[in-house]
Amino acid sequence: MNFCSFTGFLTEDPIIDNDEGVSHVKFTLVVYSYRKTKSTGEKSRIPTFLDCEAWHTGAETIKRFAAKGSKLHVHASARNPGKGQRGILFRINEFDIISQNQEELHA
Repeated sequence: MNFCSFTGFLTEDPIIDNDEGVSHVKFTLVVYSYRKTKSTGEKSRIPTFLDCEAWHTGAETIKRFAAKGSKLHVHASARNPGKGQRGILFRINEFDIISQNQEELHA
């Protein structure tokens, strides 16, 4: 089973493209994990950048309602971007836009 679930923030405004009449958007999601050092007990935040894509009405919705800093919760499947290419591309199957920008999260 190829199922991934992440909550993170858009690193930039999504840009929509139209591939042969089908809406397509690519974006990067930054997801944070936290670690505590044993000696000082200090927490550090570690970013992980995930390349994502969405198609059809999902792409149009993300482009319309999400912007840089928006918090998204996504369910995706992982795949290789292409033969001979390295890395992982996450294809979005379902998503929730939680916030329009990071300032709203701290209010």
